[in-house]
Amino acid sequence: MKRLILFPILFITSFTADCNLLNPQIEKNNNLLLLAAYSLYGASCVNGPDIWARDLTTSSSVCVAVDLVSSGTNVEVYKERSLSINYDLVKFARDFDTITYPILISTFGTPSDVDGDGKVKILVMDIRDGATANSAYVAGYYDPVNYFPDNLFSRIRSNYAEVLYLDGKELITATLNYDSTAFPSTAAHEFQHLLRYPRMRNANQTDELWINEGTSEVASDIAGYGPQNSRMDCYSGVNDSRCSDGINGISLLDWDSSNSDILKQYSYAYVFMRYLYDISGTTNTQRQNFFRETVMGTSGTRANSTGNLITLFRTTAPNFDSALLGNQNSDVFFRVFTLLSAQSFGIGASLTSVEQVTSDGAAPSTINLSAALTRYSFSANFARIIANPVAPTTVKGSIKQGSTNFYNTGTPSISAGSSRKNYGRVTTGTTKGIFFWADSSSGLNSNLKYVQTNEEGTTLNIPKKPRSLKSVIESSTGPIPICGIEFTDDSVRTSESIPIE
Repeated sequence: MKRLILFPILFITSFTADCNLLNPQIEKNNNLLLLAAYSLYGASCVNGPDIWARDLTTSSSVCVAVDLVSSGTNVEVYKERSLSINYDLVKFARDFDTITYPILISTFGTPSDVDGDGKVKILVMDIRDGATANSAYVAGYYDPVNYFPDNLFSRIRSNYAEVLYLDGKELITATLNYDSTAFPSTAAHEFQHLLRYPRMRNANQTDELWINEGTSEVASDIAGYGPQNSRMDCYSGVNDSRCSDGINGISLLDWDSSNSDILKQYSYAYVFMRYLYDISGTTNTQRQNFFRETVMGTSGTRANSTGNLITLFRTTAPNFDSALLGNQNSDVFFRVFTLLSAQSFGIGASLTSVEQVTSDGAAPSTINLSAALTRYSFSANFARIIANPVAPTTVKGSIKQGSTNFYNTGTPSISAGSSRKNYGRVTTGTTKGIFFWADSSSGLNSNLKYVQTNEEGTTLNIPKKPRSLKSVIESSTGPIPICGIEFTDDSVRTSESIPIE
């Protein structure tokens, strides 16, 4: 049986002279000893060319001795000196510099440049994640500590530069043996996080996890490393033993790093954001401009929340049609959610009579989404799901906000006495159908609820506030790469959780 072990890591307490240390003198002495150890080791991160990185198992920084592999116009790629790598890092650096970098900054905006060198640094290293043979491992990460000046007396040190970290062991093996694009795809995924973080900080916002992660997943596609078939297989619950039942009953909106369904939620976020990206425009330029607005927020609104994401879709996406999708955020989200869910189950032809609850405790009304389906049908990017629709294996007796339950027999009816706003139901006229809950009665936010679908409408425990993991780039075979980040309400603090399965 697999276990999910969480290594909570936090820090970046304040990065100011008055940072709140439990015992400053002890911390100072410890750091002086660390500096001496780094010197003996031959690495210099204080005044030398080497790079700070996190030891994810000890919640502290290590100074990594590095060699410069390539210096391009926009990127410098470094390799951990002691690491032997059977991979063409020079070609990777050239491709990132000339392909990934230009297309992603044209989509998400230019990166910060806190050190003034005009370049992004990529360190390829053996990420200190405690991974063992055939275990989960950290494929790559972006560490927000590097956005702030270094603090000599902090356990977590800053390079005060734009830095991405990529794994030079397991991820290289996955690239060579399982997925030829795993390495550059991970770099593209993490680059979106690097581009997005300064926008979050400047706006004093914490972006909802599923939006941030889903956008990074699509960033890999935009860079040319998609569509991601392994993600779609997990979404549908086919060809991947770790994702049995697919997204059946899984919440798109409520993420928890301790949840064993986290891989499915990454897949869900990828598919939803890829679908929204596809239907936002009729050209790649239009789609990229829409995604740029969700990150940059030049109109004054960023996609930091589900509601704001849909607001931007309504107001800035060239292919949005209110006659088909509605004028209110809740209706738009409901209809997009319906279109995605029905097509994912192969019952799009049944969208002539979709049941929708428009307020808590109300009986459902019926709407016709057949014209919307014609306009917003799956693109060729979803050929994998069209050929392999969601394959439910477990009948669900409860419903979560932001989730869809898939039924091959006995699709539940909607009881007005226990209904919630934007409950929805689609049936094929026989037994196959979907039952879903697109959002809450108070609008689209993270105040999530669990309810039963039975007649009593029993309310279950309110789940925890969604936690923000960072990146999962995985192959359908072999070890599972996972890494994570959590942004708290404090705009300075960050923490990390690394699930090891």
